[in-house]
Amino acid sequence: MRLNEEAERYLLPAKGYGSFCPDDYDVKLAEIMGDWRQMDTVDLGIVGVPFDTSVMYRPGCRFGPESIRNSLVFANIYEPSLDFDLKGLKISDFGNIDVIFTDVLETHKRAEIVITEIIKQGVTPLILGGDHGLTYPHVKSLMNNVNGNVGVIMFDAHLDVRKNHHGMISSGTPFRRLMEEPERNALQPKNLVEIGINGWLASKYYGDYCKEQGITIIPAREVHKRGIEDVVEQALEIAGDGTEAIWISVDIDCLDSAYAPGTCAPNPGGLTSYHLLEAIWTIGQHPLCRGMDLLEVSPPWDVQNLTSLTAASLCMQFIGATKKRIYG
Repeated sequence: MRLNEEAERYLLPAKGYGSFCPDDYDVKLAEIMGDWRQMDTVDLGIVGVPFDTSVMYRPGCRFGPESIRNSLVFANIYEPSLDFDLKGLKISDFGNIDVIFTDVLETHKRAEIVITEIIKQGVTPLILGGDHGLTYPHVKSLMNNVNGNVGVIMFDAHLDVRKNHHGMISSGTPFRRLMEEPERNALQPKNLVEIGINGWLASKYYGDYCKEQGITIIPAREVHKRGIEDVVEQALEIAGDGTEAIWISVDIDCLDSAYAPGTCAPNPGGLTSYHLLEAIWTIGQHPLCRGMDLLEVSPPWDVQNLTSLTAASLCMQFIGATKKRIYG
């Protein structure tokens, strides 16, 4: 497989995956991963975007992609509770996008060029960030590859529909940008579902904006009371209503701070890791699901690497769900 010249120019190699405590009867994720340049086709491609210039508070998530990859050292390809393994999945790591830390828009442009080309090749991307502002170029890349509308299911403690911060693009602006800026296939508010919103972290102005636009907000309190299965069923119905593809966007701060202390804005009262693992397993299998980004893992603020380990588990859940979607 080859990408176009411009996309390949913006890719840097990532460190290889190791394996922990070898066992003759285990198969590690690293053992089934190939080099995309030597593969005819790739089902799922990992891409890192080590960029946190637009983060609003507690920077450090530029180190997230490497830390998540390091935490995948424990990953085997079989999950007993699901009775499912990854054998047969064509998976590769495309490396990291060559970001420009002093230029948000240039970095977003590079991300859009690379991810657009990867999706064009039929690859389902799993993108490791990086701050949540990156979701703009990620979803825009999917929009570039479909004729119709795209639905988004976002897991986050925050609404991320801010106008700006001192006139600048930030990690709090991606979804307003997706609804207002694209020249074609702009995100329709009726196809955006935000799950896990929680805490004294927003303003009534932005809450009212979401209501006026018709965005579906499902707070963490509601998830705890209703159960994640019912919430995901509703989210898929909304995100899939008249759309050609669905994107999953995960800001790790949607999780309670007990599960994800290493993030830019820790969130007491958020979702549990069980909630998010179950949600990704279900959404990732949906016929319209075409990619996921996993953002705001900030290793400098982490405790015993817990957040990166949780993120690695979420990656494996999406990888497994993608194989089930493609191969059954």
